Formats: sequence, structure tokens, C-alpha cells
Amino acid sequence: MNASPLSLTASAAALFSNADGEVLIVNPTYKKFWNLPGGAVDEGETPHEAVAREVREELGITPPIGGLLVHAWVSVRGRGAQVLYVFDGGVLSPEDQAAITMQEEELSEFRFCRPDSMEDGLVPPHLTDVWQAALAARSDQHPRVLTVRL
Repeated sequence: MNASPLSLTASAAALFSNADGEVLIVNPTYKKFWNLPGGAVDEGETPHEAVAREVREELGITPPIGGLLVHAWVSVRGRGAQVLYVFDGGVLSPEDQAAITMQEEELSEFRFCRPDSMEDGLVPPHLTDVWQAALAARSDQHPRVLTVRL
């Protein structure tokens, strides 16, 4: 049996919040849905290095990136699979929030919102479970390993 090669990508994101517990989300110019700050893991870098680089490039800030919250295998039929790492970005200080300077080629806007008030269609449907797992992992300090198949 000849299986076709798997199309696999790796991405890393950070879960940041403000002092009110609202989560930072960004609106990529090249995607339909809002997302957590982050992006592709480049050859030769670790997921932790990738998320720090992506946050610096996309938002212009360099807050410390904490530990891993979620390691997810996300497989969407017809689109291949993605290994996704979500790290704890912690609470952004008012100074970090004021210093955010978006990379306009990649992001059109950012905002903080309550995790329980994100309207349907705002975030990628195949990542909803990943986001919820990241929030739970941050809350109880127990990283999650997740498989999502759609």
C-alpha cells in the first residue's frame, strides 16, 4: 500500500493576557480568523525560539515567554497536519501593551477579549479545543497533550 506523504508544519503561539484576564488575539491579514500571536517554526529553531521571534516581529515586544501549555497534533482532512505548541506568555504589563507595534504586512489589528466571550467565527474552529486546553493548562499549571482531527 502506497501512502501519500504527510504534509506537516510546526507552529508556536503565546497565550498573553492583561491584568483583567483578557486574552490577546491578533487578526492576520492573510487568514480568515483571529489567532494567538505566533507563527511557523523555522528550520534550525526550537518552538520556544520561534514564538519569541514571532512575537518580536509581529508585535515589536520582547516579554519573557514561559513554559509550554499545550502540545497539539491538529489534523484537518485535505490540509495535512500541524504540530502546534502554545506557550504561556503571562500577563503583559501596561508598558508592554503600550509598546505593541504591529507588523502591518501580517497583522491588521489586535485586541484583548474575555476567553468566554469570543463570538462564533472569531477563532479558527479547528483550534477552539487547543485554546481551551491552553487556558485550562495555565489555570492548573498542568500542560496538555491534545489531538484534534477534523
